[in-house]
Amino acid sequence: MTEWLLDYDGAALTLRVPEGEAEALPYSAFYKLSLRRYIAKRESGLFTGKSALTYLDFQRVVTLCEKECARRGAALTVSPALADYIQDRGSYLTQRFRLGVEIKNREEKLLPRFREYQSIVNATMARPLRERQMWDSFFLCAMKRAANFSVPGSGKTASVLGVYACLKSRGLIRRLVVVCPKNAFGSWMEEFVQCFAGREELRVLNLHGPGLATAAERRAALRYDSGNVNLILVNYETLGGVLEDLIPLVQSQALLVFDEVHKVKKAGGEYASAALALAEQSVYLAALTGTPVPNSYLDLYNLLHILFPNEYNEFFGFSDMLLRHPTPAEVETVNSRLQPFFCRTTKEQLEVPPALPDKILTCPAGGEENRLLELLVQKYRGNKLALFLRILQLESNPRLLLQKLDLRDFRYLLDDGVPAGDAGLDGCGQEARQLIEACPPSGKFRRCVQLAEELAREGKPVIIWCVFLDSIHTLSEALEKRGIPTRCIYGAVPLEERQDILRDFKLGCFQVLLTNPHTLAESVSLHSVCHDAVYFEYSYNLVHLLQSKDRIHRLGLPKGQYTQYAFLQTEYQTEKGPWSMEGVVYQRLRQKEQTMLEAIGRRTLEVLPTSEEDLEMIFRPLLQ
Repeated sequence: MTEWLLDYDGAALTLRVPEGEAEALPYSAFYKLSLRRYIAKRESGLFTGKSALTYLDFQRVVTLCEKECARRGAALTVSPALADYIQDRGSYLTQRFRLGVEIKNREEKLLPRFREYQSIVNATMARPLRERQMWDSFFLCAMKRAANFSVPGSGKTASVLGVYACLKSRGLIRRLVVVCPKNAFGSWMEEFVQCFAGREELRVLNLHGPGLATAAERRAALRYDSGNVNLILVNYETLGGVLEDLIPLVQSQALLVFDEVHKVKKAGGEYASAALALAEQSVYLAALTGTPVPNSYLDLYNLLHILFPNEYNEFFGFSDMLLRHPTPAEVETVNSRLQPFFCRTTKEQLEVPPALPDKILTCPAGGEENRLLELLVQKYRGNKLALFLRILQLESNPRLLLQKLDLRDFRYLLDDGVPAGDAGLDGCGQEARQLIEACPPSGKFRRCVQLAEELAREGKPVIIWCVFLDSIHTLSEALEKRGIPTRCIYGAVPLEERQDILRDFKLGCFQVLLTNPHTLAESVSLHSVCHDAVYFEYSYNLVHLLQSKDRIHRLGLPKGQYTQYAFLQTEYQTEKGPWSMEGVVYQRLRQKEQTMLEAIGRRTLEVLPTSEEDLEMIFRPLLQ
């Protein structure tokens, strides 16, 4: 009787077949139809498995070979090394899954372990975590690699600092390495100081700080200036340029954090490869985002590979095609497998006082604006993104319609492709130009200035959200002429200057801050001083809306504190009756927000509409 040997050499599965069978085996139906998909190479009688195989694949190969050997009358030997590997991996993954479920259910057997964790964190941090935050922190620490999908403003940063406090007190780590947008740098530094005030001094290496303008300077700082730091900050855009020098620091006792991890959701995107390479080197990892699935379950692909670079196929095994277009049954499967590996907390659970009902301010369009709307619809009905932006320009400053508009400058509004450029308004002819010249400042513009002035006169700081840079500057000029101090933050403002502006805003040095969600909607806390926000221009991007709202509505607000959002909306008179683009967008955003909040209660992740679907819905009443 011949013997086949299945073994595991610590790197790959191997199959050794007797010399007499080895030459014929590759030509057999068994090999071609069943075994070949698992084999990377063969040398004489030794067949070596592919490097990407999982323990589940190992199990399948064992079963296939058992059946084939039985058919041939041969003996199959499975080495102790292979048998132990299959058993150990299966047990590990089962334990990870079970632990996540047990912590989220707060099972009684875990309470002693939780109380011990709570005691260590409270003894280390100067500012205690709330009970819900403590459970989220305990979850991240116990799981070693997990995600926190709590809503923006719920205290995810503090929960991670609790993990840092516990792991450092146990001698398991020495530092935090945080990958996040530049706007989040200030928040991480501020939270660290507040959470550890008097108990641990912040020693930060900001890779975008003074003197670190080039990749070479950043790499040198990581090599020579990082030995004693406890917080390293790097943004997604520059991660690839410092990866080689950052990896040793992550490997050596570090808690790696990907904040606003939806930045790397695009499979194969430029940020993804560097993030995945760094994540693979980490023992302790936390991925944070309040908007994990804004458009498609495909958004989870990179996130799950960051969490489990070596175990993805074993834990999940979802193909990108399945995630792109899952059936209802597959959606249920995705959620059931994912659920134990993320925690999610709402503001209500943290007792953040609710915001007041939104204030909707409707501004009737003038005659020139109504006619210009007709001309814009005629010209741009085939390009709905261009139509959306041109109508926003009409409502803010009609003279912007005379300028060319490159849609690539607004790709941040989209999650599914970069649009082509737009050649301006020339096709609308002389009538459009005469109407634009005759247009007074829009009613929406005048109402925004009036509202900001009223709030400022009452001593209330206010943040005004815009889309266009021109709107930021024009509103600022109008308010300054009325004696209202303003400052502006947008993409071209350097990080250090942004932090100075935010500090001055919190100190009351000026009353009106003008910005856009693309620049300031992530990881900035203004809730201690500002409770009024005005949306002069806004898009259908739910991520931008939620994150911008949460700049002033966050954990830490005292009981009874009001938060007020005001949305400006232009109303046109059309042949089909009154129509407001912002009105439709606002209702669409409310529906999407409610869908996401309901999903939190069910512990599932919901798929929200694509940009194309949003634009189709917005203009359907106008274009039918």
